[in-house]
Amino acid sequence: MLKVYSILILAIGIYALLTTLLNIIYFRRIARVEPLAEDGPLVSIVIPARDEEQNLPKLLESLIRQSYKNIEILIINDQSSDMTGEIIEEFSLKDSRVKGYKTDPNLCLSKHGKMNALLQLIPHASGKYLLATDADTIHAANSVAHTVAMMEKHNLDIMSGFPTQLNRSYAAGTNISAMMFTNIMIPHFILYRIQIPSLSFAIGQYIIMRRDAYYDVGGYESVTNKIVDDVGLVRLFVKKKKKYAFVNLAEDVSCNMYNTFKDAFKGMERSIAGVFPPKYWIIIPLALGIIIILSIAWASVEYFILHALKIGDGYLHYLLIGGLLFCYAWYLGCRNTNYRRLISMSCPISMTCICLMYIHGLYRQLSGKNFLWKGRIV
Repeated sequence: MLKVYSILILAIGIYALLTTLLNIIYFRRIARVEPLAEDGPLVSIVIPARDEEQNLPKLLESLIRQSYKNIEILIINDQSSDMTGEIIEEFSLKDSRVKGYKTDPNLCLSKHGKMNALLQLIPHASGKYLLATDADTIHAANSVAHTVAMMEKHNLDIMSGFPTQLNRSYAAGTNISAMMFTNIMIPHFILYRIQIPSLSFAIGQYIIMRRDAYYDVGGYESVTNKIVDDVGLVRLFVKKKKKYAFVNLAEDVSCNMYNTFKDAFKGMERSIAGVFPPKYWIIIPLALGIIIILSIAWASVEYFILHALKIGDGYLHYLLIGGLLFCYAWYLGCRNTNYRRLISMSCPISMTCICLMYIHGLYRQLSGKNFLWKGRIV
């Protein structure tokens, strides 16, 4: 039994490394485009903002300095209690492309706060492309020019990807890097050609889509019951036969998502738990999955313990090699999206956090408790 298990861990390690390497090659190829000139199609950048006075100035400065000039920047103040509204007004006076709105507190288009804000904001957009981004992001000068060029060259309807995560603390970074699991286990290089809804993935910090395709599939109104709206939206596009791609956006946009372990844990558990349905039948496969994940992450520790106990000496090296390959794949994926070296080397800790976040998130769902994300109920 231990031999079969060790071979399974080795197979997973080999798969993870090959998938990571092929994903990196794919990311580089799809991004190899010339940025569009400033007079390309109009891009509507839509931003929900709730109590974002610390982040909003840096975001808006990065957007008004874009090399791609044909943009409109639409921001909706989602019942903020700080200076968010005043900052929006200040930038709208500075640049006519910046337009501010306020959510109607009596209008509930979704029980999820961020989605409700977006549903009230997007009807004001008139561009060929909708670019939904978060208030805590910062965009490189060529960001819009580059991503629109990718959309045009590859005839995409929707695209999302990994931004650079600006992690001020190691503890927060190990939680946030949980997203890397999708990079080493999901073959994005295949999904670009063979679209599979259940494997499609998105990160809400940056989603760009054709506005006509957005309305054609029903937009956020069709995924108001989803906890993870970004993943729900992209899977809706794929189900409706729209062309999708997940890419590496680490050189285009950065995000300062969470600064503490607690905030990162609470925020990431929503994303992890929201991907799978909250059903009691999932508990048994969940337990098996957690055992495998933790075994892969801590394979080197298991190896030395079992070796010291002289258990399975003839094939324990399969277990060790599989775990090391998986951790190396994790390292490569993290470094390719600009995670700090120490965070990239922390696969066992990050994988353990993934398990804990999923268990706690599943408990919250099954017990009927809401998730909170940046002061919004989701």
